[in-house]
Amino acid sequence: MSAGTRTSEPTHNGVIEVSDLETARVRRYAREAGDIYFERRGGRTFLVTDA
Repeated sequence: MSAGTRTSEPTHNGVIEVSDLETARVRRYAREAGDIYFERRGGRTFLVTDA
């Protein structure tokens, strides 16, 4: 990841940016979050949960 890349940490609203993460890490986040969906915005990918 480059120095300008944002970290991918959960936020208070249940959104995690997963664009630059390895697939295994995204799967782990998805399993922990439960009911999720993915969104693409501005060329970035986000894992989103209503929890």
